[in-house]
Amino acid sequence: MKRITTIIFLLAASLAMLQAQTKVMSHRGFYAHPGSFENTLTSLKGAQDLAVEAIELDVHLTTDDSLVILHGPKIAGADYPDVQKLDFKTVRSCTLPNGDKVPTLREFFTQAKKTPGLTLFLELKAHATPERETQLAEKSLALCDEMNMYDQMVFISFSEHLCDEIVRLKKGALVMPISSKKTFSTQELLDRGFAGVSYNMSAVMNKTHLLDEAHQAGLQTVLWPVNSYDLADFAIKHNVTYVSSDQPDAMQKLMSAIRELQWKQTKKLIAFDLDGTLTQHKQPLSEANRAVLDTLATRYEIIMAGAGNCKRIYAQMGNYPITIVGNYGMEESRIIDGEFKIVREEKAVVDKKFMDKKCMELRKKYGYTSYKGDPLEYHESGMVTFGLLGTKPDPADKLAFDPDKIKRRAMYPEVKEIFKDYSVFIGGTTSFDITPKQYNKYDAVMRYAAEKGYTKDQILFVGDDFADGGNDSQIRIYGMDYIRIDDYTRLPEKLSFLF
Repeated sequence: MKRITTIIFLLAASLAMLQAQTKVMSHRGFYAHPGSFENTLTSLKGAQDLAVEAIELDVHLTTDDSLVILHGPKIAGADYPDVQKLDFKTVRSCTLPNGDKVPTLREFFTQAKKTPGLTLFLELKAHATPERETQLAEKSLALCDEMNMYDQMVFISFSEHLCDEIVRLKKGALVMPISSKKTFSTQELLDRGFAGVSYNMSAVMNKTHLLDEAHQAGLQTVLWPVNSYDLADFAIKHNVTYVSSDQPDAMQKLMSAIRELQWKQTKKLIAFDLDGTLTQHKQPLSEANRAVLDTLATRYEIIMAGAGNCKRIYAQMGNYPITIVGNYGMEESRIIDGEFKIVREEKAVVDKKFMDKKCMELRKKYGYTSYKGDPLEYHESGMVTFGLLGTKPDPADKLAFDPDKIKRRAMYPEVKEIFKDYSVFIGGTTSFDITPKQYNKYDAVMRYAAEKGYTKDQILFVGDDFADGGNDSQIRIYGMDYIRIDDYTRLPEKLSFLF
């Protein structure tokens, strides 16, 4: 990475081909530093600290049907040649070169849930018989069901039998075959229900049309191993979804530099989330972040795209003069002749009987039958807020309830299924926001962009919660370029490349 400055200038000719954010996958976690080792909890924590988009890990079944994480088949530092021929007690007795024990898949999932935005590419290792592979598939899926992991999961394998079994056993699971030699046509991938394909570089170096066709069909692609500028450039030019790297820290810096240069040249509209991005939850806009908006407004058009209503957002921002798309797109305000004006209000009819019944069923199931205020808040727009502590909880209880959103993320798949005819978001600090289906931040921003003549690739979204269920999630799901803000006080630093 010493050539990074020179490389940036070399990329200018290919930037026009950069149509999607090629993401970095940390191969076997991030272990390329002292004290770590591949496929350990230490390497997983390293990848989480690095904030990569994805990691790859390998899972085997022991003779007594425990799911363990190891590239294998040999356990490094031990005399056992094949982990699949050992019981769990024996596997656990081994110490890896960095001092860690071989982790279980349950332990990996427990740690991974602390960063819900991290995607896990779970490589199901080939086993001795098809029957044994089916058992591996069944047990892996059972643990995903138990721990509610599907929002973070992609299943991959060199064994096509294993891939086909996951597709058969779990409708909607994301499955990708891995190949270092064989190639797949786009039609075969679609016909077999696969979400994409993971290729070794050698398999597609002279068949790049396969990557291009997969991208055009909306399939995901992974390229491995990618540890150099040349391969990263190749991946970007062919819209590869993920590059799997043993040097994710260096690759992350390279990809970030490429994106930042491209975005500064092509973006015209920047849309912001408010709480957690520009401010602390429901707190005033700081002078530092106000200055960021002032600076960006000299070069780009900037707007707010919020979950709250326009009047509330405007007041929280200290009457900052900006166009606001509120209530997930149900409302819009603009500054006209120096005055705040609501220019669009859309309302929907809510089936209150259905909402009351289903939310009370959820309260009883999850133990939230004690609450203060009303059980639901019905907004004039037709949006519904389902606060687990009610509409008037004590402020201290509200802040302490679910700061990492783990409680609500555990409920989210069921809430989403019950209200499948609506858009459902994990909102605020204790609640779910439920809106008519067409209202979400992606559609809200795209509607505004269409009116103003902007294309999708000219838009950049700045937010804090892109995980499934987060109120910025559709931005990620539908492929709009975005920047994640983990700490609103670091916003000036994170966006300085745009100045």
